[in-house]
Amino acid sequence: MFAILKKEIRYFFSSLIGPIVLVLFLLINSLFLWSYAPNEYMNILSSGFASLEPLFSLAPWMYLILIPAMTMRAFAEEKANGTIELLLTRPLTEFQIILGKFLAYLLLLLLTLLPTFIYYYSVEFLSHGTIDKGATIGSYIGLLLLGSSFISIGLFSSVITKSQIISLLISILFCLLFYFGFSLIGNAGDDTSFSYIIEQFGIEEHYYSISRGLVDTRDLIYYFCLIALFTLLTKIALVSRKW
Repeated sequence: MFAILKKEIRYFFSSLIGPIVLVLFLLINSLFLWSYAPNEYMNILSSGFASLEPLFSLAPWMYLILIPAMTMRAFAEEKANGTIELLLTRPLTEFQIILGKFLAYLLLLLLTLLPTFIYYYSVEFLSHGTIDKGATIGSYIGLLLLGSSFISIGLFSSVITKSQIISLLISILFCLLFYFGFSLIGNAGDDTSFSYIIEQFGIEEHYYSISRGLVDTRDLIYYFCLIALFTLLTKIALVSRKW
């Protein structure tokens, strides 16, 4: 399993994909949050609040593209090259193979988040320590869980096709559906109870719930169930390769 993890990490940094993903994430974040934001709310300096909320509002939309771009080759490339059967003959279970790839992309996700701590300390310094630490910690936890969900979706999208482009598109569509789609459907209804139930199926509702600084067990259960669902679907797709 750790051999797969190291292989994924090594490939990420030995190709152009790795540096491009990291640079794009940091560059776009920096430009939007500190310089060329479309409105004052998205600009940390102009918002008038000691908060990283602009970062946590922008990051999910960036991950909607970046994480599918990172994971699109996870299984699709091996299927296209004909090495997927070789991978499945290793003395590893399908779950260990998936877990190795999942942990690799999770480490890369953490790597994209590490430089954003500079934003935190900058805002804390400028605000003389008045930043809401509880909400900030909750937002980071929410972003990590959101990213983990997108990774599990990306792995599933990659295992069902040998085309990386198709994998990318499927992954983006699924991520859009789970992040924004259920909220959109819920808001379109007139029945308040029905709208609430539909919205609970979406990532956005649980993400912003955690971002308030209150880590509710219902939100954690939702994320773990979503990750488990797509991990199971990925395993089923892998097992089907043996038959």
